[in-house]
Amino acid sequence: MISLYLHGLNSTNLNDRTKWLEQFGRVINPLMSYRNLPADYRVIEKLIKKYRPQVIVGSSMGGYFGFHLGNYFGIPTVLFNPALIMTTIVNPVVKPMAVAGFHYISLGMQDDIIPPHSTKALLNYWQVPFQIYPINLGHETPFKVFTDVCQKTGLFQ
Repeated sequence: MISLYLHGLNSTNLNDRTKWLEQFGRVINPLMSYRNLPADYRVIEKLIKKYRPQVIVGSSMGGYFGFHLGNYFGIPTVLFNPALIMTTIVNPVVKPMAVAGFHYISLGMQDDIIPPHSTKALLNYWQVPFQIYPINLGHETPFKVFTDVCQKTGLFQ
């Protein structure tokens, strides 16, 4: 399996999560600046076309990109506190949905950075297929929660 991993805003592409994902196959994990938009988005689009990942995993700002890319390319996503409230950061570069991907979303119910109720409202508004895994935590996702949610999706066997 090929996975695309998109780290969060103040994170890095090399971490315990990418190492864990490697046991299931190849991991494409570009280092994102998130201050070079929309160029970063176009780079990720090219990586998807080249490697054709079967799943996109993203956290926070990486979850924002993963969500839109998953919809456009019809790729399932596993997202952790995705920054979906950033609805205008890349638009109009983010293309409209061609085929909605299925989204497995872990939400920190005490997240004070990306309010979980905003994420749920946007998902319902956009009418995309999703499954939410509520976690009684804030914005940061501990490694154990990351691996547990990934395994619950059934995508990582």
